[in-house]
Amino acid sequence: MSPEVAEPEPSGPSRWVLPALGLLSCILYAVGFDIAPDAHPSVAYMALVYPLAAVFAAATLWIWKRPGTRLGWIVGFAIVFRLLALGDPPSLSSDIHRYAWDGRVQRSGLSPYAHAPGAPEVAALADATIHPRINRPTARTIYPPGAQLLYRLLPYDIDVIRGVMIAFDLLSILLIARLLAMLGLDPGRVVLYAWCPFVVYEVANNGHLEAAMLPLLIGAVIAWHRGHRRLIGALLGFAAAMKLYPALAFVALGKPDPRRVLIGLIAVPAGLYLIYGWAIGAQVFGFLPDYLRSAEDHNIGLRAALEGLLFGLPHAREVAFGLCNLLLLGGAAVLWRRGGRPEDLLPAAIGLYLLTLPTALHPWYALWLVPWLCIRPRAAWLWLLAALPLSYLKYATADGVMPAWVRPLEFVPTFALLAWAAWGGRLKLSSRTEVPA
Repeated sequence: MSPEVAEPEPSGPSRWVLPALGLLSCILYAVGFDIAPDAHPSVAYMALVYPLAAVFAAATLWIWKRPGTRLGWIVGFAIVFRLLALGDPPSLSSDIHRYAWDGRVQRSGLSPYAHAPGAPEVAALADATIHPRINRPTARTIYPPGAQLLYRLLPYDIDVIRGVMIAFDLLSILLIARLLAMLGLDPGRVVLYAWCPFVVYEVANNGHLEAAMLPLLIGAVIAWHRGHRRLIGALLGFAAAMKLYPALAFVALGKPDPRRVLIGLIAVPAGLYLIYGWAIGAQVFGFLPDYLRSAEDHNIGLRAALEGLLFGLPHAREVAFGLCNLLLLGGAAVLWRRGGRPEDLLPAAIGLYLLTLPTALHPWYALWLVPWLCIRPRAAWLWLLAALPLSYLKYATADGVMPAWVRPLEFVPTFALLAWAAWGGRLKLSSRTEVPA
């Protein structure tokens, strides 16, 4: 791919457009959840994040039309945004409290897979700040052993853990910029990730583990382009050992040496599970089997539609669950046969995962989709990314049920845009077909 031609740096009044948009974003981040102080945090988040998204969209379009924008502005503001978001306590998710707790349990010589936070065996470790905020206190941890290795190294301090996640996130920004340059694209496109308010809040405010997983996945794509096959498998294996679902990236990164990549992908998580499970056996899977039960259903898309079609049939949930998994496997097989560069296949693979996901779909599950939109943005995935935060409104309702309009707004336009893109692709293909003489 030939490099994009860099335009001269903007001069005159236009050179202040990007700093002005950055400063406007800083003001909004500084206001934070106080933008609606009397509202539920999820409602306040909507009042904050969508104005931020409008400013972010303007900045992204401005940079997209002006290749060659200095990365200093983009990275500098990205750091400030994250530090300002760090100023608010975690308001939308309590997962980070489990991270801290799992690390503390390990450092005490016990296993978080063997004992739930509410178990008497770990009662002496409880404190008055973090322990009461752990979700599912009667459940053992769900996080894979790669994540547990990281938790063991982290202090028992929520703000420090979020700071570490910010550091990982900044590494992702630099790696995305590097990958863009390798592909002959303007590194300034990284703004789509660096300034995305959905990313900023899920990483800097909520401190989600995806921030630590993403540099591994992006690094695996860079290694693919450099021909380091063994490194691809190792990086992909560690990513899967943190969150499991990055294993799906094998369909994009496995060729042309699937055996070597597969060895690393399997060996790293399996080895870590063996180490953590040596003394406790099957307990090493923790809460994971329970996570697939109906009590954990949240914001499901395609499976909900399938269950509606199967309404009244026995075991409708189980049938729909199985169909979604078959669709996921079938789609992955199609992508594997299609082949191509990983940055082209990954958005399709990740989008397939998000749409067929048979259990809960939280907004931060889409974070690993964003880096690839810097390379090739797609309307369907941009819509899904922007709409998923609406699922937080579930927690603002009196009965804990998500408003009925949220899921149609998330998924109907997404599928419509995917259908439109597929139809447009067929039209383009048809227009290139030669008419026989």
